[in-house]
Amino acid sequence: MLPPVRARARLLLRSTTVAAVALAAAVAAAVPVAAQQPEQPTLGDLALDWARGRFATPTICEFEGRPVRGIRRVLIGPGPAHVRPRVNKIIFVDLEPGEASRCFTELSGEVPNVIGQLQFRLTTQGRPEMARRDLREQLRRKRGFEYDIVSGGLRIAPVSQPATPPRRVDFRGGSLRLHELAPGSDSERLLAGFDSPRKLLLEISARDGTKLSFPLYMTDLR
Repeated sequence: MLPPVRARARLLLRSTTVAAVALAAAVAAAVPVAAQQPEQPTLGDLALDWARGRFATPTICEFEGRPVRGIRRVLIGPGPAHVRPRVNKIIFVDLEPGEASRCFTELSGEVPNVIGQLQFRLTTQGRPEMARRDLREQLRRKRGFEYDIVSGGLRIAPVSQPATPPRRVDFRGGSLRLHELAPGSDSERLLAGFDSPRKLLLEISARDGTKLSFPLYMTDLR
């Protein structure tokens, strides 16, 4: 049996150790998740953020032989929060051509009505500590990015009278390219009259060979 003094010292030491462990556990539990070190964005994250915004492209539809100017709306925003690596979502808004006999642009002739949404990402993630430098370098050299389409399909229908049923095209596994318009290009001249912070060319390709291309001007950042 330990002498009373040594027994009390050992009991005190044990009590102090237990209290210290309990205090450490309580402090760890009290630290909010938001206070932890934030995850550094990758090049893929920054390229998604660069692409986001509300866009439009000029479109002309013909009603009883009379051309009426309008716009096609294209929205690019964040995809589902649970998807990793992160994705963007691009939405093509219905032209609602109604009784129009055709729709066309001054550059490419007749254009279809396009409805639906796709999810896309930049497969190359890169090193987080180099992400912002890599973004600037990519925009300097290539003026944009080519993304992989990971899911989604579009309903594509010619604008005609009588109306033509749309065909659904699966764009999964295809590519989506966004890049700034080259100065002096036809697309740049087409959008010259629109005051916008960013003007891009959107090009989408499906595995079956379907291709879509639209010059876009930004109407709003989000």
